[in-house]
Amino acid sequence: MLYAKVNDNGVVIDVATSQSDDYSLLVAPNDPNVAEILATKFKAESTQTQEILTDSDSEMMRILEDLVDLLTKKRLIQFTELPPAAQKKLLSRKWVRGVHNKHEEGLIMETDDILGIDNDTLI
Repeated sequence: MLYAKVNDNGVVIDVATSQSDDYSLLVAPNDPNVAEILATKFKAESTQTQEILTDSDSEMMRILEDLVDLLTKKRLIQFTELPPAAQKKLLSRKWVRGVHNKHEEGLIMETDDILGIDNDTLI
């Protein structure tokens, strides 16, 4: 059920899924004006949702990278046990971050530091 908010002329200006003082008129979703309002709302919400997910994807990737690093440092898993595609992706991201950090700080980093793993982990 949809409830509409109307202006002084009785024209639907917004819709909601719950009834309130402002949203008191019961309307059908197939009404052209209501359908247009719904389409605009869905498009805006979808865009916002996609932006939020995109932003959180990079944060989640960093969390997963840190988790893999922690598990390998504690020797709960070996880096080489990960699927080759995952190893490649993790190493390439670490390399890019290492190069980026090196340019920001003006420091030369050891290869092992860039990868975040010691040589014993690879054996």
